[in-house]
Amino acid sequence: MTVVTIVIWLIVAPIGLILFGHILVWLLYVPAVARAFGETMFLPAQRHRSLEDGEDVTFTTRDGVRLEGTYLATGAGRRKGVIVFCHELNGNRWTTVPYTKDLRRRGFDIFTFDFRNHGSSENLADYQPMPWVTTSDLADMQAALDYLCTRGDADPRGIGVMGLSRGGTAALCAAAENPHVRAVVVDGACPTERMQIYYLRRFMRSFISRPWMFSWLPDLSLRATNAWARLLVQRQRNCRFVSVDQAAKRVRQPVMLIHGQRDSYVPVDVVRALRKGMPVRTRLWVIPKARHNGAISIATTAYHQRVARFFHQHLAPVAEQYGRPAASRSSAAASGSVTGPPRRVPREFVAGVETRREVLSQNGR
Repeated sequence: MTVVTIVIWLIVAPIGLILFGHILVWLLYVPAVARAFGETMFLPAQRHRSLEDGEDVTFTTRDGVRLEGTYLATGAGRRKGVIVFCHELNGNRWTTVPYTKDLRRRGFDIFTFDFRNHGSSENLADYQPMPWVTTSDLADMQAALDYLCTRGDADPRGIGVMGLSRGGTAALCAAAENPHVRAVVVDGACPTERMQIYYLRRFMRSFISRPWMFSWLPDLSLRATNAWARLLVQRQRNCRFVSVDQAAKRVRQPVMLIHGQRDSYVPVDVVRALRKGMPVRTRLWVIPKARHNGAISIATTAYHQRVARFFHQHLAPVAEQYGRPAASRSSAAASGSVTGPPRRVPREFVAGVETRREVLSQNGR
């Protein structure tokens, strides 16, 4: 053999061996990974009493699904903004009660609704909700945002969204496509792709007969395996998953991520990695000793204060943020305008306005 032939073999053989190993892994284990990914884990959700002072509404998604919601007006004399609340898997719209009662007291209207196959909304026989965000979840989110835009008292300045676990992740993805969303709060985010890799490495011995074949594969290879598994599950469940990582990169609105340090479902390191891929305007608040969706129980007062401060900063009229009296709710809604900013406005706020203008122009609005 010539030197050239030996060199070629030294290059081609390792590449061929790696490709063969990947193909073997896909053939042997993609069905197992798909089965594990498609199984819906039970995530308990707390139940809360319905509120009697709300306005019950029915609205329809663009794919024809009937959803139920409730509009809860603030008890304060002047509205500071409107916030959509998105409940977690296995929950319903009344999960909002402990999370938004303080926001209502501080001057925010709350709109809470049931995702499809939850609460009083329409139940589809061929759809089974999972912890992972699908296009159906985004369709429900978009329908809620569309409904708020058609109300007679719609806020022309935009809407805030707040959500738990899968509902929060769906809200984050919806914000990437809808510039009418001005601020996002997510408690217990659950990014699909990163969670797949985490569960595969942690529990591979439970559903794979030869886990050592997987243990040496880098994350890049596992992403490819998981992509094939998602395709199988999509065909089996008649759904389409959303790439949370890609959507998060497109979010330009200010975001607050809240996460429990002891979250056993979604490790905080997964959320930290998600945060690194997002714009610099994203804040991450990790609460010690808190478990999944348990942050509000551990740090109740601080939770309410930080969330209210965040929404007040990004939703309240500009004049009110900087110490001037804001226009009344009725006059603002009727005129479609907002009281202008004072002459001296912090540079960070001006940058935020320019960012929103850029997003609106890119979307043809």
